[in-house]
Amino acid sequence: MFRGLSSRLTAPLESLDAVDLAGRVQGLCSSPVESAQRGQLVTLAGRVRTVLSGGGEQFLGVTAEVYDGTGAVDVCWLGRRSIPGIDTGRFIKVTGRIGVRSGQKIMFNPRYELLSGQPGAGRGGEV
Repeated sequence: MFRGLSSRLTAPLESLDAVDLAGRVQGLCSSPVESAQRGQLVTLAGRVRTVLSGGGEQFLGVTAEVYDGTGAVDVCWLGRRSIPGIDTGRFIKVTGRIGVRSGQKIMFNPRYELLSGQPGAGRGGEV
């Protein structure tokens, strides 16, 4: 018992947040990002860490990094300049096929559901 408590007290805040987030999104009928493989059709849930959009040569559309505590995936909606509700800190559930771009997992044009509040904090795992 004391070993578990002391490890939580001495662990970095970022790793504690990752463990907590991974546990919370587990009840949302989603797969962990770390286990998603290239070509696989998956549903993932997590917190939006960054959102990029704009023009220029490298413009793909709106790209959001979604983090679930086990890993991150870039989610890209091609040809879009903005998507209402896709904001940093927002919780989201996405369904699509995993690809790899520059060594990073990416999902293009997924179906998505904006989630409110903290994952797993609502009744029955709803958010």
